[in-house]
Amino acid sequence: MCLVQMQPITSKENPKLKAAAKLLQSKKARQNAGEFLAEGYRLCADALRSGLVPRQVFVTQQTLQKYDCTELLDAAKETCLIEPSLAGRLSDTQTPQGIFCVFPILDNSDRLATIKKNRVVVLSSLQDPGNIGTIIRTAEAFGLDLIVMSSDCPDLYSPKTLRATMGGVFRMPILVTDDLVGEIGCLRNQGVAVYAAALHEQSTPITKVNFAHPSAIVIGNEGNGLTDEVIEACTQPVIIPMAGRAESLNAAVAATVAMWEMCRAN
Repeated sequence: MCLVQMQPITSKENPKLKAAAKLLQSKKARQNAGEFLAEGYRLCADALRSGLVPRQVFVTQQTLQKYDCTELLDAAKETCLIEPSLAGRLSDTQTPQGIFCVFPILDNSDRLATIKKNRVVVLSSLQDPGNIGTIIRTAEAFGLDLIVMSSDCPDLYSPKTLRATMGGVFRMPILVTDDLVGEIGCLRNQGVAVYAAALHEQSTPITKVNFAHPSAIVIGNEGNGLTDEVIEACTQPVIIPMAGRAESLNAAVAATVAMWEMCRAN
């Protein structure tokens, strides 16, 4: 696309720039608009190749010279050429990457309604976007069918979470729920055995669980673990045997071990 066809933006008071900046800063703004802001050529291209069409592209001339952005620019409904000094308005990093896309929030409802649920990971009240991102990437790599997240986990479309998933959020089926206990009940009603990763008097070593049948593993909050209500909703609590003196594993590490056990059995 020729540069003359792009709308130049030279002021930080430009209303389109300000609207995009709100998507960066606020979960509420993202929810109200049904849109999110992605930064960086790789992430934006991943979103496009995963079926999301950019509604707006904001790009600097330096980035146009560095990357072939034709695919993104041709797909976008609107393209804007911004001054390098304005890129910081759309970035939460010290070194902005110079290209930003506004995408519609992914609607997984049709896909989630028909998806198989042989291997599922459930996330309860996690706090760290990095852990969320690592778990999503690992789940995609291991071929899990579904991720279920409580709504108090980090927003999937926040800049930190998006970066951490490295595009996995666009490809991995993810259900965000306000009623995690209810979703666990639904999984069990569908024949899925749900195991709570928790240090509990009734916990059994995860290595002794038969994951050959449809199964889910529930990973809890980094500091507090799983609530009694969530554990009671599950089929069985499990622990990861450890030889050292560490009391627990990082949430993403625990999830990775659990997902590997599920995949190994299959």
